[in-house]
Amino acid sequence: MTDIKLKKMDNAIWVMEPHDTMKVPAYIFANDNLIGRMQKDRTLQQLKNVASLEGIINHASVMPDGHEGYGFPIGGVAAFDAETGLVSPGGVGYDINCTDGDTKVLLRHGSYIKIKEMENRLNENNAQFVDLQGHSIKEADIVYFMKRLEKAHIYEIKTRTGKKLRVTGDHPIYTKEGMKKAAEVTSTDNVAICGFSGVPYAFPSEEIVVDENKIRDALGSKKKSLGGNCITQVLNNLRKRGLATIKYTNPQLPYLAKVLGFVLGDGSISFLNGKKGVVWFYGKEDDLEKIREDIEKIGFTPSKVYKRTRNHAILTHYKEYKFVHVECSFKVSSSSFASLLVALGAPSGLKTSQAYVVPNWVFNAPLWIKRLFLAAFFGAEMSAPATLNRYNFYAPTLGMNKLESFEINAIDFLTQIKRLLAEFEVNTSPVQKVEGYRMRGKRGTTCGYRIQILPNPKNIVRFFKRVSFEYNNEKFRRACLGINYIRLKQKIKKLRSKTREQAITLYSTGHSPTEICTMLCSKYTPEQFLRHSMWTKFENKPRIAFNFMSFIEYCEKSALGPNGLAWDEIEEIKKIEFNDFVYDITIANDNHNFIANGVVVSNCGVRLLRTDLTEAQVRPKIKELCDALFKNVPSGVGSEGKIKISHEELDQAVVHGIDWALEKGYGRKEDKERTEEYGRMDGAKPDAVTPTAKKRGKSQFGTLGAGNHFLEIQVVDKIMNPEAAKAFGLYEGQITVMIHCGSRGYGHQICTDTIPPLLELAQKQNLWLPDKELVYAPIKAPEAQKYLDGMQCAVNYAFINRHVIAHWTRETFDQVFGKPTSEKMDLLYDVAHNIAKYEYHNVDNKRRKLIVHRKGATRAFPAGREELPPIYRSIGQPVLIPGSMGTSSYVLVGRPKGLDVSWGSTCHGAGRAMSRRDAIRSNDGKALTKELWEKNQIYVRATEPKVVAEEAPNAYKNVDDVVDSVAQAGISDIVAKLRPIGVVKG
Repeated sequence: MTDIKLKKMDNAIWVMEPHDTMKVPAYIFANDNLIGRMQKDRTLQQLKNVASLEGIINHASVMPDGHEGYGFPIGGVAAFDAETGLVSPGGVGYDINCTDGDTKVLLRHGSYIKIKEMENRLNENNAQFVDLQGHSIKEADIVYFMKRLEKAHIYEIKTRTGKKLRVTGDHPIYTKEGMKKAAEVTSTDNVAICGFSGVPYAFPSEEIVVDENKIRDALGSKKKSLGGNCITQVLNNLRKRGLATIKYTNPQLPYLAKVLGFVLGDGSISFLNGKKGVVWFYGKEDDLEKIREDIEKIGFTPSKVYKRTRNHAILTHYKEYKFVHVECSFKVSSSSFASLLVALGAPSGLKTSQAYVVPNWVFNAPLWIKRLFLAAFFGAEMSAPATLNRYNFYAPTLGMNKLESFEINAIDFLTQIKRLLAEFEVNTSPVQKVEGYRMRGKRGTTCGYRIQILPNPKNIVRFFKRVSFEYNNEKFRRACLGINYIRLKQKIKKLRSKTREQAITLYSTGHSPTEICTMLCSKYTPEQFLRHSMWTKFENKPRIAFNFMSFIEYCEKSALGPNGLAWDEIEEIKKIEFNDFVYDITIANDNHNFIANGVVVSNCGVRLLRTDLTEAQVRPKIKELCDALFKNVPSGVGSEGKIKISHEELDQAVVHGIDWALEKGYGRKEDKERTEEYGRMDGAKPDAVTPTAKKRGKSQFGTLGAGNHFLEIQVVDKIMNPEAAKAFGLYEGQITVMIHCGSRGYGHQICTDTIPPLLELAQKQNLWLPDKELVYAPIKAPEAQKYLDGMQCAVNYAFINRHVIAHWTRETFDQVFGKPTSEKMDLLYDVAHNIAKYEYHNVDNKRRKLIVHRKGATRAFPAGREELPPIYRSIGQPVLIPGSMGTSSYVLVGRPKGLDVSWGSTCHGAGRAMSRRDAIRSNDGKALTKELWEKNQIYVRATEPKVVAEEAPNAYKNVDDVVDSVAQAGISDIVAKLRPIGVVKG
């Protein structure tokens, strides 16, 4: 709650006098019913911050529907000089959605880094993300780092498997319903998680791993087979690739560490008969393709993958095994590549008949490089994760076969592997000789040794989550899922153990078995378990419940995609106080997500159509009409439009605005005259828009979206200003259609892509910010101009979006009521909500060009302004105020006083009073839909009940109070009240 002092200046106008850092006063437009709500959150503190910005002109203001946002309060208005002022994305409606600083971001090569440590280290790292189409894990460059100060609260989310994430309320998290803001996630949601966490990233040293002398030494014994000049050629080839001298900092070393580990298992190197060195790789086709990709990153060209059917006969200690399988393999025919691997420590020739060890450079490498070496070796050689009795995992086993003459070397090598695993706190068995591994072959008899990962649950989880497997996707997948499964199983075992102790204690204090069973019985602690607990002395802790799902059942139920992702249930969500920096990153990929603590985390306006239909004509067909609109106008989070265009066509569209749509046959010419800015802002430059934004935008033309966006059938319920109503073509009983939507993912992505450069500029120029959320740039800075170029593209996109939806709405009315109907469906007006615009205003009795920021506010110019279309210039600008679902909407008109106190601006809607998450908790969507129909005869057609719950009337302020406030303040007049009879929502 803020202690900021306000003074009542006029009817429904309050003033915050300049104090502390404020440069100008701040006006609050609110009647007595609304002012108290603004004093309970950060709305007024944010308004104070806006009034503290350098170069702000005259005053800042917030509308009665205003509430807490990021930087600017939603409903905020501010103006700056067009030549010397600034531009702030927060002032046109953009949020930086962040995590707390200790969040671990999963990087390429299976390491992680705390997000707060990335600020000056972007070039070192590449994040892992989830391809949301196939749910595979991939990697992409981190292109931007962002941070801001959060002084209020964040959300802490815990899952059943123990994942914990702390994020701001607007940070998207990937759920079964798609990306959902953290504040909207509920205990019924399932979120996507990755069990693997890796190890901390550490910057490698400049120490040399291998140089030309080591390469010469490694190949010295092979001069005869390689030929006299081969070593010189090898070194020349390696020099060209930057591989003749390799340091730990070399970007190719991580790939070489993996390849080396795999070659020690399922690879071979040979130098024969003076021919080129050849390296062979054997495995599953998909896994081999991943190795091929990495070899290309090292700088060499692999062959294609070969397939052949092979018959095998292996004579073991027990019996002879015969089998047939399709062998997949590929080779790299390069003496340089083979020589480099030998210099790094790989044996050439038959591995069972020679001694080799873990290379010393591996022991001196950072932990994450050691992991790559081990995980690739285990991908080739270690047993796959599997359960022996539905529930408990076998001990992962690593075996090694050597000719008996090299027995000591086998023991030494496995001992070195044990030593490496100990660095990951993974406990292993002693090296054990296994008679069953003994085999007789052409070169003699081999002996076999093995080590095992000790099979206690904590140890196996440590191994799976810190080391795991590389170059064997199925093993990695099972390990990731195994982590989750073991944690769920241990949670149930802990529950059973605690319940057993409670039962014993209650029994010892005189409670009857029946009473105890009544109190403690549950799915995993049934009556039989409780009675045995009371009557039998157990030395060991309880085993898992017989009815707990098996590992296979868990995989079938929860696995997501091919790479080990899984759905996890939310166990707890809580809002916690927070006063520290929060952080975010942007990756160079259209999916725009990353894996944080193992969890996958990732501009609007209104148009009003009037008809010549009455409520009596429409009400009998209201269900048919809404159902048809729901079908004909795509809506919802992932909706795609019916207009299919290329990136080039999209660029043309956002430059020309509504003119583009008119040329394509959408809408009418007179619609352009009744759209703010005539449906096109000058200055839109598609070159400022990234391919990512274009990809999101080109599929969403003509889509309603979700959240508070809607298409509503309304009745003109009451006329309050007959003169303006007549000019606007409104009369009581008339049917209107209100369309509320914006620039969809296109506009959001434009902001996402342009915010980071503004943050970097603020840091470089040491710009003073009253709040880190209020990032801005001087208007003449290239970063600011690029932002404006992109924002204008988004504004024009939104104009087109509403225009084509109106076109399909007219077609739908013809479909339901007969073809001539649409001919009399005229556009009353189309206004924008979130926008920064160049406008001329009087400042100190002089006409001055300003850039006016309106965030969740509407332009409301009075009569006489040249920006207004001729048909409305004598009466004033129509202003469209959508109410909450099930409540009235309003048409207003601008008043002259607004130019003096709000830069010709007014409210834009009812204004949220409850978060979407709280609304979902407080409302039953199905029940509300039924109630709206039975009590109010309002038919709601939505994608799902949750959408109805989060947009329930009680989630918003009283729209009557909101419009009453702007009317009392004299910044706009009420023209007409509109009552809903049908609602279509995404």
